[in-house]
Amino acid sequence: MERVFKVPKIHCEGCAETITKALGAVAGVAATRVAIPEKEVRVEFDPAQVDEGRVRRALADAGFPAA
Repeated sequence: MERVFKVPKIHCEGCAETITKALGAVAGVAATRVAIPEKEVRVEFDPAQVDEGRVRRALADAGFPAA
C-alpha cells in the first residue's frame, strides 16, 4: 500500500534524510520517497505489519508531523 503525506516542515535534504531514517526503522515500511519542493512524503508499507497511524506517529516523533 502507498500513501502520500503532506509534511509542511520539510525544507531541505537534511529533513529528507531524517524522515527516511525514521520511517526506515518502522517494521513494515518498504520504501520512503521525500519530495522536498512539494513537501510530500510517499510511503510504501505493508498494512499487515503497520498502519497509517503508526506512520504518522513516526513522522511526528521525528519532528515532521503530517498535515
